[in-house]
Amino acid sequence: MAKQQKDSILIERFWDTYDFTDTIRLSSSATTERMLVDYLSQLSELTEERACENIRRLVLKTKVNKVVNRWFLQRLEHHLYEPDSSLRNDSYYISVLEEVLTSGHLDGMMRIRPLYQLKMLKKNRIGIKAADFTFILSTGEFQKLWDISAKYTLLLFYDPDCIYCRQSMMELSESSVINSFLQHSGLSLSQLALVTICTEGEMDAWKEYQQSLPSVWINGYDVRKVLTEKELYFLRSLPSIYLLGEDKQVLLKEPSSIGEVTSYLLNKYDDI
Repeated sequence: MAKQQKDSILIERFWDTYDFTDTIRLSSSATTERMLVDYLSQLSELTEERACENIRRLVLKTKVNKVVNRWFLQRLEHHLYEPDSSLRNDSYYISVLEEVLTSGHLDGMMRIRPLYQLKMLKKNRIGIKAADFTFILSTGEFQKLWDISAKYTLLLFYDPDCIYCRQSMMELSESSVINSFLQHSGLSLSQLALVTICTEGEMDAWKEYQQSLPSVWINGYDVRKVLTEKELYFLRSLPSIYLLGEDKQVLLKEPSSIGEVTSYLLNKYDDI
């Protein structure tokens, strides 16, 4: 039997010997926490479909005891949903939410939070076309996202007062890979458009801040507040970054680092 197949079987059977009725074990939960982290880390060995099915089975197993179920759901939310988690995975957490909501264990007000999370996580997923919206430029002109012509569009939502946003934008401005793509144009199509959208704060603050941004970037402001009030995108934390393809389909959603974006671009183009 091939090693990969053996590893897959081990992951599939990871929780077979765990007693989900044992609440005493959770009184000192460090061991179970380590098991859960180890399990989630190994899920990438499976296809996404099998991994999601496996997580559903885990949630189902925990339902034998309310205390155990509540603990696992809280830890799964922490690891798979929180934006700062190194294990964050929208597809995996969608599977958790769908299993929770279809089980019938949650009633009334208890369903509001998971229903909202599920609705927001399903927006602008990888492989679908990103939602279009209109923003204003410093010239006073309006620009639609879908009207931007480029092989790739790097979309960054930010708040001028957010230190992490400033750090990410500085990293982008200093990236040799990003700058090479911005400067490289095909016969009829730019290789990369970098679009920054200010979603927070007053317009005067945005105008002052965007003057320090590279002129080759497309710097906009959500003057109509469609991103925050209509929640076209799930901006659970800022900065929030998307890499879009030529037809504005989502290629990367909230990557863990700028390096993940540059690696993706380099893998697609090795002649830049």
